[in-house]
Amino acid sequence: MKENLLLDTDAYKLTHHLQYPKGLTKLYSYAEARPGSRFNTVSWFGLQMIIADHLLGKVTNEMIDEAEEFSFLTFGNHNFFNREVWERVRDLGYLPINIMELPEGIEVPISTPLLTLESTEPWFATTLNALESVLMQVWYPTTISTNSMYIKKALLPLFEKSGSVAGLDLAVNDFGLRGASSLQSAQRGGAAHLLHFRGSDNLAADKVIADVYGLKGRALSVWATEHSVATSYGPDRGEIDYVNSQLDRAGDNDIISIVIDSYDSINFVRNVIGSKEIKNRIIRRSGRIVLRPDSGEPQEIDLQVLDILADIFGTDVNDKGYKVINHNVGIIQGDGMNRQTIIELYRHILHQGWSADNLIVGSGGGLLQEGFDRDTERFAIKASYGELGDGHGFLIQKHPKQDPTKNSKSGRFKVIRDSNRRIKTVAIDAEGNNLLKTIYENGNFYPDSFQEILKRANISLD
Repeated sequence: MKENLLLDTDAYKLTHHLQYPKGLTKLYSYAEARPGSRFNTVSWFGLQMIIADHLLGKVTNEMIDEAEEFSFLTFGNHNFFNREVWERVRDLGYLPINIMELPEGIEVPISTPLLTLESTEPWFATTLNALESVLMQVWYPTTISTNSMYIKKALLPLFEKSGSVAGLDLAVNDFGLRGASSLQSAQRGGAAHLLHFRGSDNLAADKVIADVYGLKGRALSVWATEHSVATSYGPDRGEIDYVNSQLDRAGDNDIISIVIDSYDSINFVRNVIGSKEIKNRIIRRSGRIVLRPDSGEPQEIDLQVLDILADIFGTDVNDKGYKVINHNVGIIQGDGMNRQTIIELYRHILHQGWSADNLIVGSGGGLLQEGFDRDTERFAIKASYGELGDGHGFLIQKHPKQDPTKNSKSGRFKVIRDSNRRIKTVAIDAEGNNLLKTIYENGNFYPDSFQEILKRANISLD
């Protein structure tokens, strides 16, 4: 399917150039997470992906003709489509706009302008907000990044209390590629998760980070089985053969993840992993083994498996007073995991005396799909300033009496850090260094590297 930026918008926006005040020569808009968001801050991320996917190509005659045809089919007339403005864009070779954004990766209080959007040619002012529909899609990677950031914030003290913080980056793994609403969602949401964690089987997201942000190899994964592998060996003796085959073929230093609930997780741990044959092979190898029980209530089945593994391999008590399974054996929980259940599961095993080092989790829909929409962080893009042909600037503001949380800002903005390093929104002519930086201007794209973005994201956990 060929993308057409002219059609990547809400249909009604094609009529807006006929609706603004006559003589409008500039429009300025901004995006924010409004009051009432799930969290009081957001982990700002993903605008570079949106720009790279949608705003860097050139407008062509074919695109204009196609958009005009769709406009006619939608509205039943040729009057609403602004062919002249898009022909001017075609002749320029770029979109006549300036986009400024906060540095991606930083943690930002809600009600802070995250990006600003401004027309740079007077004839494009009435068409500027047709781009809102595409730019608004940044709600998704920012929402996923925020969710993963808050998971990490909650897990950090648990790892500090009971184990090694070095394992935190791999504690939550992205299993969400197959369950996302689209490949593009999996790419953008998966990239957002990788801002805060490194565990991921989402290769599509890893490629986006390489293509857009210039960093290869951010995602890390391991030798991991699935049910098509496990059940191809059959039950009973087949389960012994299944594990032996993994131990035969993977290197002794490799991490191996073994799914164990194809038939009976408890039987598998006791009689397959606990068999003399398999137990001795695991003890002799140096690479980590993690067992994936999945079926059943996570807190219940995972504790059962840990207790059985303790009987088989024994435990040690680390220097923080928490139990760790010997011989580099642990568990991975891959079903039923979202922000709430991940945090609850880790807290539960700590309450039972187990170190967080014994557990890692994987999450699919709960990480990239479940319960997320534009209103999770209440994203909005609103116009706040305009100019008329006589040079007169005027303020624009939404101020609904029935819902003050939807009040919008007026004017043009800076985002600064005050003397206490707190992020504040001030008028464009106020003192202070503006954190908003140009990311796109008249066809020029100024992306940050993923390494720079990672540094900012790590500060949010300090």
